[in-house]
Amino acid sequence: MRILLQHFRTQLYLRSLGSWTAEPLEAFDFRHSRRAIDFARAHALPGVQIVTNLDDREQDQVLPLPAHATVRTRHAKTQPPVRPA
Repeated sequence: MRILLQHFRTQLYLRSLGSWTAEPLEAFDFRHSRRAIDFARAHALPGVQIVTNLDDREQDQVLPLPAHATVRTRHAKTQPPVRPA
């Protein structure tokens, strides 16, 4: 199972910061949903959702992130963000 960030409107997957792809196999795998959320928050990525990508795309699970989940706050204590290659 792969954990990906997908832009809600375009349906593209995050490959690296500023780079998106239509192919889930080319997308960055965060491996854990918390890392994907922390990355979206650290980089203030609006309109993204988490996709758990299985071998069969028909079985993908989509978890929309609320708008406030991607807003970085001064008081939030998070680990340093993972940087996609």
